[in-house]
Amino acid sequence: MSRNIIPLSLGHPDPETLLTPELRKTMLQVINSPDAHTTLQYGTEQGTRSLIDFLVGKIQREQGLSLQPANLMVIAGSTHGVDMLARLYARPGGVVLVEAPTYVDAIHVFRDHHVELCSIPMDENGLIPSELEKQIVQLHSSGVFPSILYTIPNFHNPTGSTLSEARRIEIIRIAQHYGLLIVEDDVYRDLSFEGAVPASFYALADGQQVFSIGSFSKTLAPGLRLGWLVGTEEAIQHCVNCGTMQMGGGANPFVAHMVAEYCQSGSLEKHILRLRSLYKMRCNVALAALSQYMPSDTKWTCPAGGFFIWLSLPENVFAQEVKRLALQEGVLVSAGEGFFVNPGDGKHNLRLAYSCAKPEEIKAGIRILAQVIEKSRVEPNPRIS
Repeated sequence: MSRNIIPLSLGHPDPETLLTPELRKTMLQVINSPDAHTTLQYGTEQGTRSLIDFLVGKIQREQGLSLQPANLMVIAGSTHGVDMLARLYARPGGVVLVEAPTYVDAIHVFRDHHVELCSIPMDENGLIPSELEKQIVQLHSSGVFPSILYTIPNFHNPTGSTLSEARRIEIIRIAQHYGLLIVEDDVYRDLSFEGAVPASFYALADGQQVFSIGSFSKTLAPGLRLGWLVGTEEAIQHCVNCGTMQMGGGANPFVAHMVAEYCQSGSLEKHILRLRSLYKMRCNVALAALSQYMPSDTKWTCPAGGFFIWLSLPENVFAQEVKRLALQEGVLVSAGEGFFVNPGDGKHNLRLAYSCAKPEEIKAGIRILAQVIEKSRVEPNPRIS
């Protein structure tokens, strides 16, 4: 990324939060330990047991679940989890339901598995349960039976919204009635700015017909390529027994040993508290700048955690043109089209990421963006001289 570009598009952690003194110390301890050679061997398919035990304890404390180690496996980041579940549970030529909008690379992964994607509308409060049921009924009437609902319930990427517990309960009812597997991509859960996060789909459904994906990519470092998958004992065993796990062994054993040591030292909780404070401050800077500079007919979400704010542009302003003109002024943003199964649905939307830019960059970038939006309005009947 050029020094002169203000990065409001990257959903990445702040680079300065990645290699902390505590993490560096743990890396050296593990590589210098007498057992270092064992951490560099193939690992057990379910994953490094010390990390599994830590994660089970963390999830039990924070979500009030009575998990067992058999309910969790280590994966190579959330991408590995989504890809594996698509391969094992989505039938080629079948249908997977996603939110509109949703995470751009999840669309890519599902399409790699030759499944059809059907999108469910959202509002400012997340996925709309009545629209979900309506879409399932329509598909069933055509002889089409979707297998998976992929959802990002907390601090949604790209909208920043959080789904209420009441909606989660209704979505579980619908999913269980129609035989749908819920895959909740919950990688932002730890990055809450205020209070408790709603109970997970997994907790509310008592694990039935739900997989929950977590990751260290948004908190510790994406380059570690490490996450986890929670499901029923039978479902986790099905994943552990799949070909890629059997052939390759557990996910990133050396990294998993290192992260387990780091977590067991108490460093993770302290690090997460620092991240919450940092990203909350940057989000507040972004929201204040939006209120100060944006045209009155531009709307945006107010996230309670995570990395993203979603802009809805006026009908006579187009996201791709704003993106092009903003880049000329040194501001990089993400146009909305890529986040939709039907790209045209996002032509008046932008995603802003505040996680990777300094406060002064965020304010300056949003001021420039507001000017670009005002300049890029398309007049319905331009006068010809």
